[in-house]
Amino acid sequence: MIVGWKEYILLPDIQTGGIRAKLDTGALTSSLDARDIKTFWDAGEAFVEFRLAPPRSSSLESDLCRAPILDRRIVRNSGGQEESRIIILSTLVLAEQTIQTEFSLTRRDPMNFRVLIGRRSLAALNVSVSSADHFLLRDTPLDTNL
Repeated sequence: MIVGWKEYILLPDIQTGGIRAKLDTGALTSSLDARDIKTFWDAGEAFVEFRLAPPRSSSLESDLCRAPILDRRIVRNSGGQEESRIIILSTLVLAEQTIQTEFSLTRRDPMNFRVLIGRRSLAALNVSVSSADHFLLRDTPLDTNL
């Protein structure tokens, strides 16, 4: 399947409604713009709580998300700086495809997209990224939380 470099996706484990995401073949790992990140232990397992950053056009606070910590990794950010990030596993839906994929949690304040889908996730989805903006959806889905 061919997709555009920005598409609407679903992250049902994290929020209801669609989210505009950048599909980035230059990034290895997918990432989420996470706020209020807190780690804790429960029954001997490491967890993280966070909020997905709201769209720039909104002042609403998103729901608190909780996920087991899969890993902590050194990730190179868009500026080439290495940083330690928490990695979680979550469901990603693009078009009719659903996969479990890894997301790093970081603040993406200067970025235009709250979610970045990297090469590992794109390979698991078996998609090719076109230089067109939106390939799947030309208009904003009705159930989207931009």
